[in-house]
Amino acid sequence: MSALRLRVALRRGALITAANWPLVAVGFIADSLYKAALGVPVVGGAVMVAALAGDDVATLLSQGLRAGVAQVFASLMDAPVALGAFATAIAVVGFGGAVIVFLVQAGSVAVIVAGELRAPIELNAGSIRMDALRLAQAASLEGFLGGVARFGRRLTLLGAGLVVAYAVTFAAFGVSLIAEYRVASSVEWISAFPLLALLTTGALAVVVAAINLLYLLTQIIIVAEDCTLRVAMGHLRRFLMHDARQVAGIFGVILTIVVVGTAASILATAGLGLIAWVPFVGLAVMPLQAAFWLARGLVFQFIDFTALTAYLAQYRRFAEQE
Repeated sequence: MSALRLRVALRRGALITAANWPLVAVGFIADSLYKAALGVPVVGGAVMVAALAGDDVATLLSQGLRAGVAQVFASLMDAPVALGAFATAIAVVGFGGAVIVFLVQAGSVAVIVAGELRAPIELNAGSIRMDALRLAQAASLEGFLGGVARFGRRLTLLGAGLVVAYAVTFAAFGVSLIAEYRVASSVEWISAFPLLALLTTGALAVVVAAINLLYLLTQIIIVAEDCTLRVAMGHLRRFLMHDARQVAGIFGVILTIVVVGTAASILATAGLGLIAWVPFVGLAVMPLQAAFWLARGLVFQFIDFTALTAYLAQYRRFAEQE
């Protein structure tokens, strides 16, 4: 079997994702609940800072969740007990929420693999006939829970590896920035530090993107082959050596769509912020923001599942050929 063309793989992925649309909603709900759960200790930390240092809670949280975490950590540096309690709360909520997200991913990938296996070849030609889409429909509570039970442990271990990879990467990023600053200061090239920091940040983005891609492909292989992580790594190596061009093509298209979509969402958010200043019309901003947040989350989840299914279609063709 020859490799699927890029357009065909993405079209097949989009149609299979549309046939299993409940997974998009489940993924969106899981991610939203995880972020909301992480916000609870952050708000608690902001209240703690307000009580200890007299800072305003609204000011601490005005720049978003990540900035709020950084500000709370900085404000609690002189209170080690409070800082330890805040860090423990973040770690407990983050760990528990991550496990739930990994289990949801296990069920979702299992359903997608089943749907892609059932999907007829007609979808490669862009067929949107209901009988063809019905064949690709595998979303069910039984299939989802079965995937969680069968692959949950393996994908949770894989997710733990992802967290470790993130930790090592960002630690190396911080050490690199500190080293660059010290070197630039010692040789009186401090004016070049912003450029060095920009290059290092760009390298960080590339490494994080590569980690995410390898994580996604390993998820697919573990579920598609029903194998261990060690065996999946061997399959992944052969797949990338054989189909690097197809994988890079899907990755490039999806990355472009995400970047354009993110830029559009930033512009839309800025536009809604301007509307908020208009008398009377500003009353409609909150419902509009809620609708935009919902639409944005669902669209990005759909894009993620489309990429996953496109990679899966290419891998299944490779595995059958092998």
